[in-house]
Amino acid sequence: MSSQTFFKLFPPPKFLDMPYAGLDISDDAIHCLEYSHTFHGLSIHRYGMKELPSGVIVGGEIEDKKILSEIITSLVKELKIYSVKVSLPEEKIYLFKTDVPNASEEEIRQNVEFKLEENVPISPAESIFFFDLIPNSLSASVSVAPRELVMSYLEVLKSAGLTVVSFEAQPRAITRSLISHGSTETQIIVHIMNQKTGIYVICGEVVCFTSTVVLGKETLLSNSKTFIEELKKHLVQVLSYWVLHGQGTKISHIIFSGYASLTNSLVEHCSPDIPVEIGKVWQNAFSHENYIPPISYEDSLDYAVAIGLAMPTT
Repeated sequence: MSSQTFFKLFPPPKFLDMPYAGLDISDDAIHCLEYSHTFHGLSIHRYGMKELPSGVIVGGEIEDKKILSEIITSLVKELKIYSVKVSLPEEKIYLFKTDVPNASEEEIRQNVEFKLEENVPISPAESIFFFDLIPNSLSASVSVAPRELVMSYLEVLKSAGLTVVSFEAQPRAITRSLISHGSTETQIIVHIMNQKTGIYVICGEVVCFTSTVVLGKETLLSNSKTFIEELKKHLVQVLSYWVLHGQGTKISHIIFSGYASLTNSLVEHCSPDIPVEIGKVWQNAFSHENYIPPISYEDSLDYAVAIGLAMPTT
């Protein structure tokens, strides 16, 4: 099975129109969401979350498959879901940018595969990759996951009775919910989780840089000063890196997600002189003029990855 095909694991024939949920698995929690189609567009059909005990997943690596499978099975039974698109942890994904030919998708895929060995520390045989073409250029952003990592997640999900439609890196999924369709700006997403924070540079709608800070909501609540100082320092470093490697593109603003983003004055204090905002996680799914979601605004910020995963793709 080719690497590109593997990342879209047996997608169902379009005529079957098989429903699927977005399943976001992080170190500390699992969030799941599934849409249904209505006259006014998408609406939320099912959703739910389960917290994970400490040590079940560490740094994106599954340490206790049995416990993880039991928790996912419990959530699956509650929500009655069968097919899922699943997130993979950012810190285990290698990301690089490369020039590509003006050719067919298959020729580009072959070109990218040829360049894997010179850009990531794992062999093509041990890796699984996908790529996004960067608009208005002959370049691609390539994400590479260790095959062993993907297989470990697949094993757990199958044991929980799920069919996996595809895997997707967390930054790519969250981009689909937090970046408005058709955007041409370069923006930073800051996604705060319990024990870590993801920082992602998005060019248009393509993930071009990622970084993980090992500080999250727990640190913010116990020592907000340390969290703010460290996060701001990392944002300044990312901005400095982008000045050198962004090929003239400027960061227009920073988007925060995660429930912890609403902590008093956090967003304002972390901003390195760039406009900031709290993410609008539903903007690509529906209009609040036509539909009011059952998930509170505060809680929806923790569903940002699952919201993107569940989004229909063409």
